Amino acid sequence: MSTSPPPYVGSPAGGTHGCLEYFPEHSGTPERIAVTTSPFSIGRAEGNGYRILAPGVSKQHALLVRQGSSLLLRDLASTNGTFLNGTRIAEQIVVDGDIIHVGPIELCFRSPQAALGPASGDVLATQALASGVPASVIRGAQRLRELIDDSAVEMVYQPIVDLHSQRPVGYEALARGTHPSLSRSPAALFALAEQCGMCVELSRLFRRLAIIQAGRSLDATRLFLNIHPRELTDPGFLPSLESLQRYGPPRRGLVLEIAEASVVDVTQMGHIRDAFTRLGFEFAYDDFGAGQARFLELTDIPPHFLKLDMTLVRGIEDARPRQDVVKALLRVVNRLGVQVVAEGIETEACATLCRALGCSLGQGYLFGRPARLWPGSEAPDWPGGSSGRVVG
Repeated sequence: MSTSPPPYVGSPAGGTHGCLEYFPEHSGTPERIAVTTSPFSIGRAEGNGYRILAPGVSKQHALLVRQGSSLLLRDLASTNGTFLNGTRIAEQIVVDGDIIHVGPIELCFRSPQAALGPASGDVLATQALASGVPASVIRGAQRLRELIDDSAVEMVYQPIVDLHSQRPVGYEALARGTHPSLSRSPAALFALAEQCGMCVELSRLFRRLAIIQAGRSLDATRLFLNIHPRELTDPGFLPSLESLQRYGPPRRGLVLEIAEASVVDVTQMGHIRDAFTRLGFEFAYDDFGAGQARFLELTDIPPHFLKLDMTLVRGIEDARPRQDVVKALLRVVNRLGVQVVAEGIETEACATLCRALGCSLGQGYLFGRPARLWPGSEAPDWPGGSSGRVVG
């Protein structure tokens, strides 16, 4: 399948809205496609003003629309997005010299005046530079789309234990990418997804795979699943949660973790909590204390679990001021019936102190590193847990 656009033969005539320049292999004479109508459609299907037969291009991918004296580039909810100067856009005004990416095809917009002259050497250099960076967001978006479409992710599970018995009460599911051209780190994947507008899709994939890959190994315990902040205002958020139960045993408890920093509206959080309750889910405030602690949301909309950020917990046995802060917090939280999880516990001394301060649950390397399950295992072989086999 050809990825080369059809050439525009000759110079654009007067009365056009400009043209799109395409540089084959970023060298030689550019091919020009005149933008002669408004709207001017770009996509893979027949009938587009500019048809591109290339992988990664949607049937109806983007539009160029006259808006006053300007030209507006609008994405048509394309699968892989439309990029302007390296940034994924919904719609934005284009100016002379702007670089547009539609799938693997790179185009330069030229105004009607500039289109009458020869191709600019500066534009050619800019265009080559924009596409020549191996880690560019454009190439990254294509790889991330492959990761999502192929479910190129493995899930690992870290125990959350009762600090008195040290037996697991739940497991947090954490993702590791397996695409050969992308990082394994979920933080790196989400940083790329943020640039590409794919955070919501990636987060939903991680949750679905967490349940599927756990199988029935963790039936008797809770499974803690992370929510990306952008999902809280996404219209498809609750429908996506409704579908989760179909992927796993109905008796497993699911706990949805919401980062403290993303909880900014008490009313909204109240609606979310009510929806979780209807669906039979519990929820947790995650990373509490990492930034500005949101006590109003905590007291007005108390969660089932509160996870203290590891920056509060690590080394707390040698930090008396932090001990006083956590002890005061736990006096309030425990009265609300909230179970507190101390994250980042790595030593027996830290575990003992967290238990003495009032934390009922703990998570950290002392109890087990994130690990994947062997197929058919009953549960991971964590300290104090049921027997089973794991691979780190």
